[in-house]
Amino acid sequence: MGKRNKTSLESQNSTPSAADKQRDIFFSILFYCLLIIISPIVTFFASKHFIFDSIFEPVPSNIWAAVSAVVTLHVALGLFLYRAYFSEEDKPVRKQD
Repeated sequence: MGKRNKTSLESQNSTPSAADKQRDIFFSILFYCLLIIISPIVTFFASKHFIFDSIFEPVPSNIWAAVSAVVTLHVALGLFLYRAYFSEEDKPVRKQD
């Protein structure tokens, strides 16, 4: 009987618990939220200050920095959608006849 309990405990430890799955999902969503919010802002100001201010006048500099921020935002959204679509976790089981 002790051996049966030991093997059942080992099988429980090898599979992630619901709390572990929820924690992983939370941190994944938190990472992508921060990426989507922070990366365009950082890209806008960094590209404006370090790249476009030395090349263009102030207004075109702002426009090109905004374009680079929008491109960064689209890349971040694409990464999030790719991860969400191709995730291997909890895929629904299709009924086969």
